[in-house]
Formats: sequence, C-alpha cells, structure tokens
Amino acid sequence: MTWFNTEYRRRQLLVIDATDGADGDPAIIDAEIEVPEDWDDLWENIRSDLKDVVVTDAKGKVLDFARKSGANYNTRTLTLQIENFAIDNDQSSVAVYIYYFNPDETEDRTSDLGVLDPKYGYVMLSAPHSRVVNQSASQSSLDSPVQSFVKGSDEKVHVYFLINQNFANRISPYNERNDEEGIEYVQVFSYDSNGANDTTRYIAGHTMFGNGFVRATFRGGTSGTDYAIGIQFKTTLNQLIEMRAILRVIDLLP
Repeated sequence: MTWFNTEYRRRQLLVIDATDGADGDPAIIDAEIEVPEDWDDLWENIRSDLKDVVVTDAKGKVLDFARKSGANYNTRTLTLQIENFAIDNDQSSVAVYIYYFNPDETEDRTSDLGVLDPKYGYVMLSAPHSRVVNQSASQSSLDSPVQSFVKGSDEKVHVYFLINQNFANRISPYNERNDEEGIEYVQVFSYDSNGANDTTRYIAGHTMFGNGFVRATFRGGTSGTDYAIGIQFKTTLNQLIEMRAILRVIDLLP
C-alpha cells in the first residue's frame, strides 16, 4: 500500500460489499459509492470541480472511475462509479480508498465508463466506541480469545476490530508517507463449540471499514451459548490474519 500522490492531504478507507459471490474466487466487478453529504471533512476541503476526489485500490493504484451524472459540489451530491475492478475474493468485503484535498489539482482522472450491475460501496464516518477487539487480546497463548462481549439472542450488535497494529511500515517514506501495508479484503465468521461457522449469526453485507478498523455486525445465537466471532483479512503484502473474540449470548430475565 502506498500513498498514491504526495499532494493529496487526506484519504479515507471504505468498503465495497462483494459478499454475494459464488465461490470466493477472483473476480472483476463494477461498483458505486455514494459520498455522504454530511462528510464535512471532504466537502469543506475539495475543489468545486471535484477533480481532487480520486478512487484507488488498496495498494494506491488509481482505478477506472467516474463521477455519476448529477454530481454537484453546491448540493453535496456525488456518486463515484468504478469499472473493471479486479478483486481476489468474490465472497468478501473489499477495501478501496478515496483520496481528496488537493487544491492545486488540474488533472481530471475520471474516465468514460459503462458500469453494469454494480456492487455498492459505503463510507463510514463514525469511530469505534464499544466492543473493541485489538490484536494482542484477540488470541492468548492457548489460542483462545481473551476478550468477550455479551448480547441477547434478539440483539444485533457491532464489534470493532483494530487492524493497524498488524501492518508493516516503510523504513523510509514514499510520497512523504511511511505506509507500506494495508487491508485488501475481509471475511466475517461466527463459530460454535464444534467449529461450525453459521452465516445467520452475522450480516456479512453490513461490514464496514474505517481508517484503522473493521466493524462487523453480529446477531442471533442461542441463549447460554458462547461463540467465537471474528474476522479474517488479507493484507496488501499477502498476509492472511485472523482476529477473534468470544460473544456470549445471554437473555436476561424479565
């Protein structure tokens, strides 16, 4: 992962939901990302012609992208379209970046596209606030997660996984940044005591990325049962890393 252009002052990690594939194999997809109108840090720092809003893959390579018809700086309307995006796993949540804030940008990096049947991407503007898993606590020397959380069987909850501590940094900067490694894609799981994963205990399509973390959504389960929940993610340096926690399902008495 590299910072694609030293003149760009900000970037935001975001997710494309490609969890509905057939077999987890590489694929070519199209995608659309609606930029939230309440994303003040972007709207207050970009050019009115929108030229300094650029989409890259996880390694900093500019993708084939366009601004969907109707883009308007004054009304904070912008949908970014991506075409022919090569992904490694068509049953995963895939990382891309939006780079922005370069007031001197003169180049328009958009292309004329013919996007068909797009996957959808999402920008997350909130920060981790509860049920937070870090790498050091996600596994003990006995390969059993040491962090645990509780929810009711009817509750749907978010769990945040802090991922940055897993990534390598550069010895010397590139484009004035030390970033070298980042997240490429994520898969969510929920294992019972027999090691069986059940997709009904989480919502894969609700997985969200922020700068430095992944948010996964868990639901269901049987009261009185512990589940090993977590994420597995591939990095841009081809690491495959798993982070886990225990989710205890307990229904309180009325």
